[in-house]
Amino acid sequence: MNIYKTKKLLEINKMLTQSLKLEEILHHVIVAARALIDVSDVLIIYLYDKEANKLKFAKGEGVDKEQLKKVAFSPGESITGKIFTEKKSKLFTSEQEIDEYMENMTDENYRHYYEGVRRRKIRSMFCVPIINKGRCLGVVAVNNYNQNGVFTEEDMQVIKVVADQSAIAIDNANVYKNLKEKNTLLKRSIAIHNQFYQLIIEGRGIKNIISLLERMISSPVVFYTHVNERDEANAFPIRRGDDILGVLMLGRPFPSFSEMDQIAIEQASLSIALELIKDNAIYEKEIHFREQVFNQLLEGKSGSDLQHALRYVKWDEDWIVQCMILEGRDHPLWEAERLIDKERFVKSIERISSSVGLHSLIFTRAFQLIMIIPKFKQKNIKELINGIQTLWKNEKDIYYGVGRETTIHDLSISYKEALRSIGYAKLHNVQIVEYAKLGIERLLYEVDKDILDMFMNDQLQQLYNLDESFIDTLRIFIELNKNHKKTAEMLHIHSNTLYYRLKKIEEVLQIEFNNEKDWIDLVIAFRLYVASNKKDE
Repeated sequence: MNIYKTKKLLEINKMLTQSLKLEEILHHVIVAARALIDVSDVLIIYLYDKEANKLKFAKGEGVDKEQLKKVAFSPGESITGKIFTEKKSKLFTSEQEIDEYMENMTDENYRHYYEGVRRRKIRSMFCVPIINKGRCLGVVAVNNYNQNGVFTEEDMQVIKVVADQSAIAIDNANVYKNLKEKNTLLKRSIAIHNQFYQLIIEGRGIKNIISLLERMISSPVVFYTHVNERDEANAFPIRRGDDILGVLMLGRPFPSFSEMDQIAIEQASLSIALELIKDNAIYEKEIHFREQVFNQLLEGKSGSDLQHALRYVKWDEDWIVQCMILEGRDHPLWEAERLIDKERFVKSIERISSSVGLHSLIFTRAFQLIMIIPKFKQKNIKELINGIQTLWKNEKDIYYGVGRETTIHDLSISYKEALRSIGYAKLHNVQIVEYAKLGIERLLYEVDKDILDMFMNDQLQQLYNLDESFIDTLRIFIELNKNHKKTAEMLHIHSNTLYYRLKKIEEVLQIEFNNEKDWIDLVIAFRLYVASNKKDE
């Protein structure tokens, strides 16, 4: 290597180490190759795009740059791809060898490449990989289209030195570029955060957060409390830990947005989560206040205390009210660990109540939802229950306990009746229990349990000693209101067998079924027996 080339390489090395801009580095490499290689017609630098897994045109001299920008070589494709994969420099001295290395180039790449080199055929060339820390960053291709121009091993070694020097500079430039981009991203991210934070501080609400996000990402956004499975691909969840508070329905899937837009969506999601948490805390206080109003009405307050409570619920003192309690059959009506699950359920009941023209007082106690309903017409309660059933039939199995209509001053009576009704519904697995429509059960609720057990045992003690078939016979006989024929058919026994069993029961219990008092006492005692769960029906 002569002194000129050595000095030139030192100058290039200095320039490369001083630059952190990729465009400048590639320019220096092209200028250096031009100055150091005498017979080159075309110089091309390809850099590896990791995301696309392609080698793409980065810089060139003596070519149609617009055409070459359309070329994208896969690793192992054509000369460039093979040099990239093998990470070894190669000097080509014959057209045949060049053609063999280029034969697996795709038709599309060949079409753009051929136009890019201005439809000339390569006579000789060499390729040098750009390698740093064992990673190949790209390839330098030096071509000659002149029949008299032949490259030497020394030419290739000179460019290899330049490539090795440029590899370090390119790596540094990439690191610098990434740091600069991350810094820019961080600044913009902080700016986005501050805009959403300002909305929260000002209490502008979810609607304004959505509007700001739409402007930032230039795409429509809708907030839903539940995700529609059809559009799940476009749904971005709003989370609080593992609890999903809602979803942002985007115009397209989240990954398709730019990194900056994704940050904006995430910040909006966080802001909405904070709004929902804040709103939930306020709503919980509202529910608690409603319970305090209910307690005042329950205690039979009068004077100004009563008037304050009535003004809050917008009721008149002479209105008739009715209490209804809702409770889950096998599971609570809401999940305690999910932040806004209870709020969603209670608000849905509020909407249904308003839709049927009721100004109900609605609150919760433990896992029960309690409604105090002003009565205007009989169908209000039925419409209300139908509305709740329609909305929640696929998600919740609900018991309803309904007290009788009372004055506001006697509200405690309707509340106690609703409690008894919901207890009866759970005990007997009856979905809707109205206290006014209960039969003798209403009286039994008022009697001490020990007294009821004593009455039941006095009436049925001797029956327990009989075979189980006798108890089943009596159960069916009572259910069918003493219909002998239907009882025999239900039990699949002969009428004479039924006659024998019934007579045996009468003898053991020392009663007569035709005696009205004996029969009533027996029916009551047997109902108590079934309700006590001492025997499955």
